[in-house]
Amino acid sequence: MGSESKITRRRALVAGGGTLAFGGTVAYLASRGGSSEGAYVPETSHTSDGTTGFGVELAGRPIAGQADAPVDIYYWTDYLCPFCKRFETETLPKVGRNYIDAGDARLVALALPVIGEYSMPAAVWGRSVWATVAADEPAAFWRWHGAAFDAQERNDNDWATEETFRQITERTAGVSLDAVEEHRQSHGDDVRASITADAEFARSVPFRGTPGFVIYNRESDAAGKIAGAQPYENFADGIDRVLEA
Repeated sequence: MGSESKITRRRALVAGGGTLAFGGTVAYLASRGGSSEGAYVPETSHTSDGTTGFGVELAGRPIAGQADAPVDIYYWTDYLCPFCKRFETETLPKVGRNYIDAGDARLVALALPVIGEYSMPAAVWGRSVWATVAADEPAAFWRWHGAAFDAQERNDNDWATEETFRQITERTAGVSLDAVEEHRQSHGDDVRASITADAEFARSVPFRGTPGFVIYNRESDAAGKIAGAQPYENFADGIDRVLEA
């Protein structure tokens, strides 16, 4: 893991003039045995409009944590990505308990559909679920989100089908399949445009794969990135550094 890790300002990071690599940028290959942590469901979630100081559009994106948390964690993911599943099961629960639920950070879920043919449709399902539950029961989205990763098969992407995602949606408490289907039909073009915007922004950071993270202090403008499903210690180190910048 690299020893040259540094904090940069957001403009340098986006322009490629400076990067921060907390613990390196090689994906962490976690154990295949999984984790007993279970899916992370944040204590609070919220919606927001507008664009952050880093340039990330928030409208329609799921946000875990408190609106006034000083640090943003921008999380680009793909429901078909096995490394994302490892982050979700082995690292996110600890980050959630120690930073998001504690009020130090909020996590913004962004899409980077790069793994397979169904990556974009899966992302549309996720955005549509959020749109239908965010106002009244945002925790239902995170239950759905965790269930989508739980459904992931290890060796191929054949598991990712319309029927699979209908079943996940139908059995997730607090989510209405009818409402989600209606949103997919009536707002699908807008949702796909927002996902495309997420992907284009990710490539400007740059990220070419998932998961990818930017940690951003909204007050100091300090920022840095983590590429891959790094262990919890690397995230803790990165968040702490940006918090203190």
